[in-house]
Amino acid sequence: MVNRKQHTNKMSRPGFTLMEILVVIAIIALIMAMVFAALNRATITAKRSASERSASALAQSVVNFRNEFGFLPPLVHDGLSVSAGDDDYRPLRVDPTDSPIDGPLLRHDEDPALPVIYTVVVWSEGLDFNFFRRREGSGADEIKLANGSGWDIDGAWEDRRYSKYSLAYYLTGALDRDIDGVRGPGFVRPAIDGTYEGVGYPVGFRSSGERFAPMMDVDRPGVRIAVQYVEPNEVPEHDLGTSAPPSYDDVFNFYADARIKDSLVSLVDAFGTAFRYYRWERGRFDSDTGQLVVEDQLDFNLPPILIDPIVLSQMENNPAMLDDLDLTGGNMKLREARFAIISAGPDRLFGTESIDLLAKTLGVSTVPTDVNEIAALRKSVWVDNAVEIGN
Repeated sequence: MVNRKQHTNKMSRPGFTLMEILVVIAIIALIMAMVFAALNRATITAKRSASERSASALAQSVVNFRNEFGFLPPLVHDGLSVSAGDDDYRPLRVDPTDSPIDGPLLRHDEDPALPVIYTVVVWSEGLDFNFFRRREGSGADEIKLANGSGWDIDGAWEDRRYSKYSLAYYLTGALDRDIDGVRGPGFVRPAIDGTYEGVGYPVGFRSSGERFAPMMDVDRPGVRIAVQYVEPNEVPEHDLGTSAPPSYDDVFNFYADARIKDSLVSLVDAFGTAFRYYRWERGRFDSDTGQLVVEDQLDFNLPPILIDPIVLSQMENNPAMLDDLDLTGGNMKLREARFAIISAGPDRLFGTESIDLLAKTLGVSTVPTDVNEIAALRKSVWVDNAVEIGN
């Protein structure tokens, strides 16, 4: 016989209510969200650390290059994306009237009977030394900005003394054999004008036969090779001048030759943005002595990307402020520096982009117009850059 009392107790035992189930689900969802957020933060932190280590390794590779060859890697011309088609920002040896390609490679095929020869278009210590000096001055020291002024707060962010391709070309040898002389990674001895010894010279020219292995190991976290690199955010960066910047499609399609597109090789960080290689020269040309002189902090010629945007906004090109401000942020090494390797970090922005682009990317509803608000917005992006410098 069934015990009626026991049967009744079993049948009346309460289960979970709908509210209890929903509370449990909410708690689990909250815990999962916290776990995923922590994992995402850990992933970003790991990627940033890897990018910082790679920036440091790249800077050391640049020093090794200089020690081996006697000069810093040339600054490869980025083409339309950095010059915006302005002849003032093209290397001096490129004649825009007869150069069919305004990019990192210059094509020589005037004689159809000869094979097509490409050379790398660069600013070099031997040919375009003035490009590495920023300040407006007298004679050869004068560097014209797109807005027609000198080094001021409005034009400072147009500083084009950088390249996204130099590191891949001159540290890893990421060019075709008939450009750098070696099939696959590596290169023959480079010259100060950006060419490679014995490549593209008249028949009978003898090279030393020296071959150099890549100076940077890209088989590591935080850096990899990217082919056909054109970053949409970087195309409209230099739009402070009078002409409209080219669009992403304009830039990429400009390199109609597939071979030229394949030559757009960059070393990118863990977040997929190319490391920038900045080059400059310390000192302002003194026409009386014919020497480079350093009389104030502006004569360090630092690219603005290395200066706190708040400090720049305070200075506003007012030399009287230099006694109260330190453009180097107390970094004594920066006073002697001649190059920098910079990673954009997790936000993939450097802080030099147009304020309209920064506001749009960051979701700022109203584009700031006040100089202090602009500086604060730039700094919010600038602070996560990874920077390594050297001379």
